Amino acid sequence: MQVPVWVAVFSVLAAAQAARILVVLPTNTRSHYAMYGKLVEALTKRRHHLTVISHFPMKNSPPNYEEISLAGTIPEITNNLTKKNYSWKPDIVQNLESIMNECVQACDVVSRIPAVKALINSSATFDLVIVEVFGSDCFLPLGQRFQAPVVGLLSSVPLPWFNEQLGNPEATAYVPAYMTGFGQHMTLWERFANTMSVIGAKILYKYKSQLPSQVIADRLFGFGTKLDSLAKNYSLVISNSHFSINDVRPLVPALIEVGGLHLDESQKLSGELKSLLDASNEGVIYWSFGSMSRIETIPRNKLTEIFEAMSELSQTVLVKMDRKRLAANLTVPDNVYTMDWIPQYATLCHRNVKLFISHGGLLGTQEAVACGVPMLTVPLYADQALNARAMSDRGVSRTVLLKDSNKFNWREALRDLLRNTRYKENMLKLREIFIDRPMPPLETGIYWIEYVLRHKGAPHIRSPALDLTLTQYLLLDVGVLGIAISIMTIYILYKLFRYLCTRCIKWLPNEKISLEKRVGRNFSVFLCLLWRFKPKTN
Repeated sequence: MQVPVWVAVFSVLAAAQAARILVVLPTNTRSHYAMYGKLVEALTKRRHHLTVISHFPMKNSPPNYEEISLAGTIPEITNNLTKKNYSWKPDIVQNLESIMNECVQACDVVSRIPAVKALINSSATFDLVIVEVFGSDCFLPLGQRFQAPVVGLLSSVPLPWFNEQLGNPEATAYVPAYMTGFGQHMTLWERFANTMSVIGAKILYKYKSQLPSQVIADRLFGFGTKLDSLAKNYSLVISNSHFSINDVRPLVPALIEVGGLHLDESQKLSGELKSLLDASNEGVIYWSFGSMSRIETIPRNKLTEIFEAMSELSQTVLVKMDRKRLAANLTVPDNVYTMDWIPQYATLCHRNVKLFISHGGLLGTQEAVACGVPMLTVPLYADQALNARAMSDRGVSRTVLLKDSNKFNWREALRDLLRNTRYKENMLKLREIFIDRPMPPLETGIYWIEYVLRHKGAPHIRSPALDLTLTQYLLLDVGVLGIAISIMTIYILYKLFRYLCTRCIKWLPNEKISLEKRVGRNFSVFLCLLWRFKPKTN
């Protein structure tokens, strides 16, 4: 009796053995760890043995979890919104350089920690290495060191330099690049700027990240394979994106979207916060710029005007900020309630929350979509302009730039978002698309990680584009061959026509030949044949 295919597949999945996995998360960014930590926790529950290098220690860790704590080695990344950088460089270049510098610095610090060096020089063995994919490749040699496949974790949409590493198509004609803030329907100028942004980002990454990272890797692992070669050997990369809110793009099989993986259904509201939300019958506006940007550092004159616009609203405004850091002479309206820390997902999903004011961070955007709450986005840096544009194009948000902020544009945007029901209706439709998937995002991520383990690195899903030269990938050689064939064909036809024309001329009467001598010998083949085979009259 033949066993059904689905039964056989289920048996293979159930029989998957626990594996030894090394996870390296060098950057000290709490928002990124919100995604990574979910995967780490889920892999632990699947009884894999994990060794994790991280800035965020796990509380009450199980026996199959070991940790090299990086806590305190690097200050947590935060942004002062009052600080101004005067530079001739465009904001896109400054933002990219800032990200790369922070990631390379994190790699440098982590690579000098004795416990990390001891692990690399130990006799430990691992079945899989998971590394953070963002602004540096310095820990990619771990896969070579432990002879294990490498899986990357990406907390954003695919980055410009990363597409090339995975053989993923760029499609700059309709896929907006990281940090550009364009939509999917671009003008001629936007498509040009988008393409140049991708090319410029790759060049910047080469010199600002990959070369400094190579120095760190050589110091830690010894001189060996170059990072740009190792970067083409990812078995799998898990991206915190989803086509419903991060634009439609072509994806190779080794790039898996798990946007919304971090959503935490177990979050609970404190008694004080729950009472506030329950009692706000007029509705609540929730304002947060995430863990990396402090609202209280907005320039005083702009924050004053924003508060003035909010004071005119009947809704309660709940703000994540440290009130003690505000200027002493800054008046906070009576309807503005501040808290140092707020469980964001649980708050957004409360029935009385009507609007989310956000900097456009990807995690917060996914949470707002999952809870069906319209947004007012104030993009500050990185991919936030891209996320804000994507939400605006879907009719679920409006955007106000911090540099242009004043009482009047905030008042107009807030009133429109609160009174116009189309924003809420569009967000509820988007929510249905976002959550409609074959498997929840966390289960999807775990499935594909274990898929790589089951199939020993899964080399069959690696893109063949990675084995092509740039000339072959861009079909430049095919274009040259096509042009050569076309020229040769035209030349042969030309010679044939000249031959036919010469033969045809011999058939013409004398008076036609004398006419030919006057006008030259370049007589049309058509006319020659027409004269030769003209119908005879009676």
